[in-house]
Amino acid sequence: MKTICKYLSVVCVLALTATAAHAQLSVGAGYDFAKMYGSGELFDEESNELETPLHGFYIGADYNIGIWKGLGIAPGLQYEFTNGNIDKNTGAKFQEHYLNVPIDINYRFRISDGFAIGVSLVPSFNIGLASEVRQEGNSFDLYDLWGSIGLEDLDVKNPYGRFDFMLGIGVSADLFEHLRIKIRYDLGLVNRLSGLKDIDEIFISDIDIRMNRNRLQVGVAYLF
Repeated sequence: MKTICKYLSVVCVLALTATAAHAQLSVGAGYDFAKMYGSGELFDEESNELETPLHGFYIGADYNIGIWKGLGIAPGLQYEFTNGNIDKNTGAKFQEHYLNVPIDINYRFRISDGFAIGVSLVPSFNIGLASEVRQEGNSFDLYDLWGSIGLEDLDVKNPYGRFDFMLGIGVSADLFEHLRIKIRYDLGLVNRLSGLKDIDEIFISDIDIRMNRNRLQVGVAYLF
């Protein structure tokens, strides 16, 4: 029995060592562009876009684990901030803060020493930390809309959902062994206004509004 335990311990140590040898930490930041798409009176009839684009930045880190040859998977953690003008005349702004958990499934083609090209498929779980409308020193959080307007006892969900799930595709280039340039476009798969169905019978009827949030990220990362 002791021999078996020793053998299993050695196997575990070797497995962890092999994983560590093919794992790589990276820390990065970059530009973030987000836009809302959907249906209903809020959106342009031809493009289905909300007029207000959001610009901002992200910072984050991931840990890429090599699986087989150039194939790897990199779970990560990311903070995202975006901001945009709702009404230029009144100065009203819309700001959002997110905590994102992307899972980067990637394959890297090694071209030469110090240079590689990568492609990625990235599911991402996103949690809205705050979604604020600001104007002339006043603000309210859309995730607490009912509380902001004094209807916190209303037995329905807030119309704007806090959680999102995205699916992205990306490309990257590794330069000089420690620098990575990244571009990724994410499609939001969750209707962020699904809570409107809960207030359909209370306030208005025949609500048919959908809103999905898409995102573009361009940035650089340092590879350790």
